[in-house]
Order: sequence, then C-alpha cells, then structure tokens
Amino acid sequence: MKKMAFIDMEGVLIPELWKHFSTVLNIPELAITTREVADYKSLMKFRINLLKENNIPLKKLVGLIKEIDASPNAKEFLEHLKNNKKFEVKIISDCFYELLDPFFDQLNLPIDNAYCHNFEINSNGYIENVIYNRNKGKHEIIVDYQKKKVPLKNSIAIGDAFNDFTMLHLVDHGFLFQPSEEVSKNSPFYFHKVESYQEIIQYLTNNRVA
Repeated sequence: MKKMAFIDMEGVLIPELWKHFSTVLNIPELAITTREVADYKSLMKFRINLLKENNIPLKKLVGLIKEIDASPNAKEFLEHLKNNKKFEVKIISDCFYELLDPFFDQLNLPIDNAYCHNFEINSNGYIENVIYNRNKGKHEIIVDYQKKKVPLKNSIAIGDAFNDFTMLHLVDHGFLFQPSEEVSKNSPFYFHKVESYQEIIQYLTNNRVA
C-alpha cells in the first residue's frame, strides 16, 4: 500500500483565492483567511455576507478563478511525491469544488482524490450557505482512513494555516508550508516549518521516507 500525502490546496499548491478576490473586487475584508482566523465556519459566514452586500454572484468568482495559475512547481512537486516517493496524494481543502475545478486539471489531480466543500446557491446565483464535507476538521478524513485500517505509516500532511493543525497532528510527518508569523508562533514544536517544496523533498530523502 502506498503511503499517503494529505495536502491542503490554498497557500500550498495554489495562491490564496480569497486574497485575489479581495484585490480584484476591491473588498479588503475578503483577504482575511484561516491564517488570521481559526474558526473557519465563522469566516465563511462573514465572506458570504460580504458577497451578498456587494452583489457578487458565484459566477463572478468562477470567472476570476480563470485568471489564476497554480503555484510555480506545484505540479512537479506532486509528480515527484507520486512517482519518486511513492505517495498516494489526497487533497484535504476547506475550499470549494466550484472554485477548485480548473486547478485539478492544472495539477493532474483526480477530483475523486479530493475532499472539499460545496456551496449552496440560491435561485439568483448567489452563495447562500456552505455544504460541509466534514463537521469538525480536516483530521476527520484521516480518522476515516484509520477506521478502515488503511496503513498510514510514514504518511505526511502539508498545510499552511490554523485549520490544518488537526490533520498534521495525525501523521508521522507534518509540514507547515510558508506559515504566517501568527500560525508559526502558535504551532506545535514538532511540526516541520518549510518555505519550499524542495525542503520537503530533502527532508523525506534525508529521513528515508520513501
């Protein structure tokens, strides 16, 4: 059985989408992310209300997504994990299928290997609510694998924000990728803080996680 690599999308493999929306739409409050706010559900209620107040439907956001590319070398990093290090890559993201669709193609990731959320859209095309893939946190996905007796020895997890902490706790090797000062300051000492994909690859090689 391949080892598992549980990886976040925004801030790790792709840019922070809401920061892009904030800049293009000129709504500074949309730039707030889980690097600053730990309570994701409260953050999403705040974002949805902002979009409604500014009359921004989902199709507007989807159009803006087309302007964004995955992070440089992200695809090559994933291919290296899969082909050279023999990891099975699983995406665990608090983003939404409706926004991530173009990136699955860019990164050569099967959508079946992703655990994301969905938007609930009203008849006028505006985001009304969130249909959550899980209730408590990203760790729930890993716990499900544990319950199914899937071998997770030497598995890794990569995230960048507070909402990634719970999944990083459950693997042998947890990486914080380019964390903010606030996230870094409040993270457990045993999380590995890295600034590049190459640092992760080097760590896996040096520690023979292959």
